[in-house]
Amino acid sequence: MINLPKPQSHINKHNLIKATLVFLLFTALKSSGSEILIKTERDSIKIYVQKAINIIKNRAVNSSKMNWDEIYYDARQKADKVKTIRETYPIIKEVLEKLGDSHSKFFPPETVDAYVKGYRLTGQPFPEVKAEILKNRYAYISLPSFYSYNMNEWHEFANNFRAALVNLEAEKPKGWILDLRDNEGGMFAPMYAAISPLIDQSNAIGWVDGNGKNIFFNFKDDKLFENKKAVYMIKLEQQKVKIKNPNLVVLINEKTASSGEFVAISFAGQKNTTIIGNKTNGLTSANQEHKLSDGAFLVLTEGITIDRSLKRYGKIGEGLAGDVKVGQLSGNAEKDTLLYLEKAYQVLDKRMIH
Repeated sequence: MINLPKPQSHINKHNLIKATLVFLLFTALKSSGSEILIKTERDSIKIYVQKAINIIKNRAVNSSKMNWDEIYYDARQKADKVKTIRETYPIIKEVLEKLGDSHSKFFPPETVDAYVKGYRLTGQPFPEVKAEILKNRYAYISLPSFYSYNMNEWHEFANNFRAALVNLEAEKPKGWILDLRDNEGGMFAPMYAAISPLIDQSNAIGWVDGNGKNIFFNFKDDKLFENKKAVYMIKLEQQKVKIKNPNLVVLINEKTASSGEFVAISFAGQKNTTIIGNKTNGLTSANQEHKLSDGAFLVLTEGITIDRSLKRYGKIGEGLAGDVKVGQLSGNAEKDTLLYLEKAYQVLDKRMIH
């Protein structure tokens, strides 16, 4: 007789029940974990939006003109409908647009990353400083736009300009022509470090913030200051470059914008200095960068530009008017440059006579 094994159905049933309970528990935990993950993501989205709006509220020069209760409520409603931080960017941009300053901006992480890498690593030509002696007696130098957030390139840019100043000064020029035409802006700090030897005093350029406080830029000992606070360091090879009482002409046009306008306004009211051109672009507000948690940047208008006389440049589009106008331009770069230079020669020649 063959002995068959006893049926194990009661044991299998017991194991099945046990396995089912374990599965249900695992499913519940997994479901709970997913809910926690979703909740965490939603919380991070809300926190991201709220922090961005907090910065805008606390720093924007037009903050007092905004209905913040309404803005926060609207932003929360929209943030509840998105699933990622990247989808919140339009929400933040909409708040910036409501400021009405035409200058505050939002830059996503990939754009910021390109700025940080700079010109060299992104395969772009490095801005060229053009310098030469004109008419055998006048030093000409251009300051181009500069859109890099790479500190090594900041140093390179400022040193290139200063090296050109030294070479021109060695020629003992009778006057200087600083060309800011088509300088559409970028990073002001390296620009100001570059041109500071041509400025005849401290507190030549700054801004008034939303609380009415005057804040001035100054560059000294490799540091850019906002009032007494050092905010950037730029290593200079030429430490003692000083053009004493320069007989100076500054060229501007309507493409001279943003930080380029800041540079131009630095010379407003300076002795023996004439600004030639109809007007600048009119983006004369003071901007500051704020990094968000994902690497994006808020660039906020936090003040109205002021010059050495405390004159305010607050009206969008008005810009800085030239002391000598050039009238209607032809649109031909070569012809327009000759027109500007002729105006510059007239001013400088007249000063030489007197």
